[in-house]
Amino acid sequence: MACVRLPILLACLSLGSPIAAAQESSGRSAAERPRAASRPVAVELRALPALPPSPPAPRSPAAMASRPAASLAELEQLALQNNPTIQAAQALVKQQEGLLRQVTRYPNPTVGWLQSTPSPTLQGPSQGAFISQDIVTAGKLRLAGQAEKAEIEWRLWQVRAQVGRVLNDVRTRYFEVLGAQNSMTTAAELERLAESDLQAVKQLVEAKQASRPDLIQAEIHLNAVRGAREDARLRHEAAWRQLRSVVGVATLAPAELTQDFEADIPRFEWDQTLERLLAESPVLRAQAAMVREAEIELKLQKRLVMPNINVQTVIQHTYVKDFNQVSTLVSAPLPLFNRNRGNIINAEATLSQQQAEYRRLQLALTDQLATSFQQYASARNQVERLREILPRTQENIELTTQAYKTGQTGFDFLRVRDAEQTYYQTRTSYIDSLTALRKVAIEIEDLELTGGLNPTEIGTALQATPGVPAGLGGVLLQLQQQQGSAVIRTLPGAIQGTISGGP
Repeated sequence: MACVRLPILLACLSLGSPIAAAQESSGRSAAERPRAASRPVAVELRALPALPPSPPAPRSPAAMASRPAASLAELEQLALQNNPTIQAAQALVKQQEGLLRQVTRYPNPTVGWLQSTPSPTLQGPSQGAFISQDIVTAGKLRLAGQAEKAEIEWRLWQVRAQVGRVLNDVRTRYFEVLGAQNSMTTAAELERLAESDLQAVKQLVEAKQASRPDLIQAEIHLNAVRGAREDARLRHEAAWRQLRSVVGVATLAPAELTQDFEADIPRFEWDQTLERLLAESPVLRAQAAMVREAEIELKLQKRLVMPNINVQTVIQHTYVKDFNQVSTLVSAPLPLFNRNRGNIINAEATLSQQQAEYRRLQLALTDQLATSFQQYASARNQVERLREILPRTQENIELTTQAYKTGQTGFDFLRVRDAEQTYYQTRTSYIDSLTALRKVAIEIEDLELTGGLNPTEIGTALQATPGVPAGLGGVLLQLQQQQGSAVIRTLPGAIQGTISGGP
């Protein structure tokens, strides 16, 4: 918006000139704004807090790679320094600051030289110089600066939102790694049990207390368990690669995570959580800045009706009569045919749209939180239920194995295998449910900010439709269906892959 505000002041303040540039200045294009109702809404603009201070310099990637363990705090610090989306968002703030400096500059004066050569030579030629200056009236430069400051505020809130997205993604992927690490430990434990089972079956076969089918089943079971352990290892490897990506350090080596997976899981109450989300969300605070900018832009368009004044001074010297002459010309366009009504109507509609967008964001964030709360409640219920079952599955292994080894009737190796598989499946489900609970708790606690590798402009509050895949991919799929593939082609390749289901 600000990039065309300077031509408005310098070229379009004369109301007899074309108003195309002024029409562009009234706001972003319709393709960049969601459609909404035009009923006004009161939006409170809170004071913009300072950005979080730069984190202390973390250890170098090489030093991190040599460490036996990695803490969440160290990974967060690395992400703040290396994730490119934060750097891009900060660069957009600098761009806007440059535009603020430009739009508040006063118009340059015009200087020139003139010569007159009359046909009656007795009158004599004359030469001189002139200077012309546009005087900007009605505080238009001040309003342009205020509008640009509101846009800078919007960009600053976007930086804060992107910092939150990056940190939340680091935390989410940290717990994904931790979950994969626990799955590897469980698979290794099961492999040890399967190896012990095989040795026990061999001894029983040699003692004529077990049959060869038991031995074959034990060998098959061990082979399947080793496959499960390899799958867990591959999951852990992929989780670390994803963690590296959001941190932005490709050389970060896998390390053992030591955080307690089950400790300090927060509990939430709907009313307090929703109130905090609507009060503190940087997405809403950014939109409040856009409402403020639209209000200032409307004032500016109304002020453009008042023309600027042009003052021109000419100094001439006539050679025959040898005298100097000073002339002053003051002019201003008469607002007879162009009173800037088109741009004023445009600015009024833009203000209504931005106010409606603020209300839409409130509803969309509430909708997101409702989905997160449902997922949180389900995951917590699953965790608590599986936590009660786990000790029984462990006891079942011990009792079944002991009964098989002592030759109790009805206890063959298949019972042992089923007991161990039940334990493994229950333990794996518990780890997966705990990982899901951790992830959704991060989303709720940290203001529903996710998407640490998406461009800043993508990270707005969007509503998902029932029956459509959840997450950003599902929302963008809706966008593609509504607006066609041309919109999607303008997005980065990684985002297009999210829609198409690619890697």
